[in-house]
Amino acid sequence: MRASSVPDPTARRTRRTRRPRRAAYDAYLNSRTWSDKRKQWYAAWLTAAGVEPACLVCGRRWTLKAGHLHHATYARLGIEPVEDLVPLCRRDHQRLHALIDAHPTWRRSDRRTATAAIIASLRQAPDARADDNPTRPQSPAP
Repeated sequence: MRASSVPDPTARRTRRTRRPRRAAYDAYLNSRTWSDKRKQWYAAWLTAAGVEPACLVCGRRWTLKAGHLHHATYARLGIEPVEDLVPLCRRDHQRLHALIDAHPTWRRSDRRTATAAIIASLRQAPDARADDNPTRPQSPAP
C-alpha cells in the first residue's frame, strides 16, 4: 500500500471533534441570541460609522436579512463583541472561507490576521466589485 493512500488517524479525529463543534455553531447561528447579536452589531455600526454597512470586499450593501457577519475570531463565540464581526456578502464570505479552508497556512494563522489579509487580497481581485455597485465604498469598521 502506498503511503499516500493510508488514512491519517489524526485527520479522522479532527473530523470527529469538528462535527459536534460545527453542530453547536450552526445551532448558535440559528438562535435568537445570534439574531439579537446581529441587530446589536448593525446598530453599533450605524452609530460608529454613520453610514449603512457594506461588504468589506465588494461594497455590496449589507442588510440584516441577507448580509453575512464573519467571525474574525471564535475566542468569544456567544459573547462576541461587535469588533469580532466583519460584514460580508454571501459570495465573499464563501470565498473567504474557501481560502482559509484550502490553505494550511491560513488555518494555522491567527484568525483575525488571516481574515484581514484575505479580505485585502480579495479586494484586489478583478471580480471584487459587486455587480450592482460600480464603486466600492470605504466602509470604516466600528
